[in-house]
Amino acid sequence: MKNKPLPIFAVVLITVLSINALSAQQKRTNWLQEKNEYTGRWRVGVGGDIVEPTGVDIQFYRLSKICTSQFAINKKIAIGIWAGMEGLFLNSLIDKQNITIWEKGSFRYGIDAKFYIPIVLNPYFGFGIEGGNRTLDNENSFSPDFIARIGIEQKVAGIKLSTRSALNITFFVDGKLNKCLNADFMYIMPGLGLRFHWI
Repeated sequence: MKNKPLPIFAVVLITVLSINALSAQQKRTNWLQEKNEYTGRWRVGVGGDIVEPTGVDIQFYRLSKICTSQFAINKKIAIGIWAGMEGLFLNSLIDKQNITIWEKGSFRYGIDAKFYIPIVLNPYFGFGIEGGNRTLDNENSFSPDFIARIGIEQKVAGIKLSTRSALNITFFVDGKLNKCLNADFMYIMPGLGLRFHWI
């Protein structure tokens, strides 16, 4: 009779340890699920493009990892749309790259996909298309372009809005290639601006 408490104690101990192990596993599973949901959902950013073209852009993006308390934003992929005026500030650079007579100030719009590399300076590369009318050799017509770009995007400020959200401001600079698909017209230009993200 004196030996009975020992088996009962062992059963209770094993039961408690099993419950704790299952609870810890459940917490780990929930944390991983929350992390995947947090980084996997699409977010939106709004930007102002100084060049090129000069206008506005909207970017839908996904994160590569959870943002830290320093408000660092680490994107994985982004889909961007933009609209603006072509060659308002750097039209002379476009002129030098073409023999075709070209008029600045055409309204342009486009869409592209950017892919970010998770290393210092947050470099990215992307491809897309751009449309709109353009005046070439004194003839105004629809002028579609293939575009490619490579650049970097860096945080310049972060503002905490609540315990679960923040406003992140980034500065981006890239090189952008435009190749017209229906005319002999092409240029490589710098692009730069600011973008505001709600995360």
